[in-house]
Amino acid sequence: MKRQFPVTLPEGYVDFFKNLENWQNEQQIKLKKNAPPTVIDVLKILASSNKPLIDSVDFALDVNLYKDLYQELLLLLKKLRPEVAGSLDILQANLDILDFNLLPVKLLEEDHQYFSDVSAELDVPNELLIFTVDHALRPFLRLWAEPYYSRIAEDDFRSWNFALICPFCGSKPHFSRLRAADGHRFMFCDRCFTEWETRNIYCVHCGNDDPAKIQFLTVEDDTAYQIYTCDECKGYLKTFDERQKGDKTDMFIANMETIYLDMLAQEHGYVSHDND
Repeated sequence: MKRQFPVTLPEGYVDFFKNLENWQNEQQIKLKKNAPPTVIDVLKILASSNKPLIDSVDFALDVNLYKDLYQELLLLLKKLRPEVAGSLDILQANLDILDFNLLPVKLLEEDHQYFSDVSAELDVPNELLIFTVDHALRPFLRLWAEPYYSRIAEDDFRSWNFALICPFCGSKPHFSRLRAADGHRFMFCDRCFTEWETRNIYCVHCGNDDPAKIQFLTVEDDTAYQIYTCDECKGYLKTFDERQKGDKTDMFIANMETIYLDMLAQEHGYVSHDND
């Protein structure tokens, strides 16, 4: 059943991300044919290194495949977002200037200055450059992470000490779910689709666990989608409560659909801490 939104979203907004996710899923399936999964003891490595797996394990990226997939993404975006076709054409014309060995590294390191310099050199919007590098990499990240999803998300997973860092790729999540069976909270990384358990009444930004300072906001008639807020650091976390719907949802799309929750949180003075 198609979801009814409590607010009017920009025209075509959700469909754009659904088309993008479908394309990424197709690319992941194609990549899987030539990339057998690496077998590692994921919990042991996380416990011993205390850093994301991608920093500890050599997940080799075929640069030529990544470059090809990047070009395909540019073509897709020209169809889905014709208003930015001019900038996409510039990126297409300058593929030999882009360093496809370095771009994924700088993305995961969140080296904003590097992307600012490259976008200025090419005269394209910085946000668009980062978006293309990011979303072309995601099928690879999801392919690498998929063999470890269940191991990382299982109930006794306690090796990861940082709720706001993905244990696989190190990215910052913006969304979580409360499991229907027991209300346990699982963080969700929309970059590699890894989920991991964390405490429930707990601020993932600052570690505050004082129930009196952890609240949640909802929109009327949309209470399965919530914002958990912290009065200590003024941070917030969007959450889908499966207990109210009885089943799972597409977490990537749900994160995109709930931009109105980000707006609601910000209107109440809360922040995502993305730039901290």
